Amino acid sequence: MNRELLALLIHDLKNQLGVLEAELAQLERRPEAELAHRAHQHCAQLRQRLIAYLTLYGADGSRLLAQASDESPQAFLQGLLHVDSRPDHAPLRLGPCSSAPAFWYFDPRLVRLALEAALQNAWRFARSEVVLDAGVRDGQLVFSVDDDGPGLGSADPSAQSSTGLGQELCAAVARAHQLGARCGSVSLLDRPGGGTRFEILLP
Repeated sequence: MNRELLALLIHDLKNQLGVLEAELAQLERRPEAELAHRAHQHCAQLRQRLIAYLTLYGADGSRLLAQASDESPQAFLQGLLHVDSRPDHAPLRLGPCSSAPAFWYFDPRLVRLALEAALQNAWRFARSEVVLDAGVRDGQLVFSVDDDGPGLGSADPSAQSSTGLGQELCAAVARAHQLGARCGSVSLLDRPGGGTRFEILLP
């Protein structure tokens, strides 16, 4: 297994196991059929994810390879609004997507994993808002995740506790998308008005 794919898998499984751990702890405190059903469903989803990861290998296994298809960026983000790893009551809404193209070529499996990692990070710090959006800038498709948390310059130590693995796996997904000499990239910025903005840019 190549290093980029391994980092991607580990980070995503860490997020999913964290959600499952919280569900099991809640079930331990208050045994209920509904809680048990939710934890069982999450176990099934984890198994399905492990099977799905097998499709992420490149032909020679030396690097992460995108398998691009014709996708609607806005429809893709609408699907993410119902991501199964979303914690209960976690804020999430779709932005205006005002400059989003009708279609773009990208690998929805890889980009979904990257944006789910960005969402997990945003939910850690958001006060009341997380926004998904899409648009075009400098000839590249831009997916963004905004939160209204303390921002990159915060003096709060908890806001600086990220391991950086999420950023690395997102960068690996971006680099897997190439068009001629151009390849994708990621950025983490201060959000206008406060908070943090994550962007993944795809040529």
